[in-house]
Amino acid sequence: MHPSPTRTAARHLPAAPPSVDLLAVGQLFLDVLYGVLPAAPSPGQEVFTDRAALLPGGIANFAAAGSALGARTAIAARIGNGPISRITRALLEDSGIDTTRLLVDPGWDLQITSALPYAGDRALVTGGSAPAIAAAAAPDPHGAASIALHLGPEEMPWLAASDARIWADVGWDASGAWDPGLLRHLEHCEGFLPNADEAMAYTRTDSPSAAAHRLAERVPIVVVTRGAEGALGIDARSGLEVDVGAPALGPVDPTGAGDTFGAALIVLLDRGLGFRDALEAACLAASARAAGLAGPGITPGPSQLAALARQHRLGCTGALEALAATFVSDD
Repeated sequence: MHPSPTRTAARHLPAAPPSVDLLAVGQLFLDVLYGVLPAAPSPGQEVFTDRAALLPGGIANFAAAGSALGARTAIAARIGNGPISRITRALLEDSGIDTTRLLVDPGWDLQITSALPYAGDRALVTGGSAPAIAAAAAPDPHGAASIALHLGPEEMPWLAASDARIWADVGWDASGAWDPGLLRHLEHCEGFLPNADEAMAYTRTDSPSAAAHRLAERVPIVVVTRGAEGALGIDARSGLEVDVGAPALGPVDPTGAGDTFGAALIVLLDRGLGFRDALEAACLAASARAAGLAGPGITPGPSQLAALARQHRLGCTGALEALAATFVSDD
């Protein structure tokens, strides 16, 4: 039997108020991001773009987006002690992200991913050796209000011991197996945030809506993202189902946009926004990052998001304006 989705999985009472709003747990990379290209490069061709950025990637996208929205964020991942790892750690710390839970693998260095955006999507090239274990081994989950993680096939006994609200995401399964056994971890989760392809593959369904309803049998909140078409969310506790679109904000690089959506949704729900407002605002945050409105790979802060919501006459405008008013400065 699946756990009841009508309530959050039981949590131990925290011994003290959380010191971190959002802890991101998973695999870390160093990303090289470029401006949107007119087309895919041809063999022997050199293509120039007027935008480029070097940013922590992978699970760091969750932490960076949360930090941009005013959350106290930390990251738990494996990192090496080579030059790429040193650059990545410095970039994380410059963004105000707590790196004390990083686990150092001596003699190893992080992989680098280059993202080439064109035709509304992107191609990725990742170089370097993968860590022996992708995720941080038994990260310390204590002291966090919410945890965002990428699920993997490995056992995660620490999930049951955590007193945080756990939000799960998944990555592409290159093996093509899409083993539903991975969904066993949802027993300990507050929410699940797959994209449409992932959701349909794991549930063996043929539409995002059917996949969302199947997953809502397992977890209190499920949100299926659909890229430029927005997101579909179900709160199984109340029975509320929300379908929101994503505003078109310009040429896009979708690298990290899904993680940005997830982080924004978590932080905005934790800040007290209603389900529909948080879902709509998270789509706006992901679209703004994809369009590079605050810079390549950067999530706009609350004031810029509120201005965008007002410009596009979104229902979440008032909620974002109220949130922005609580910040002395951002963006």
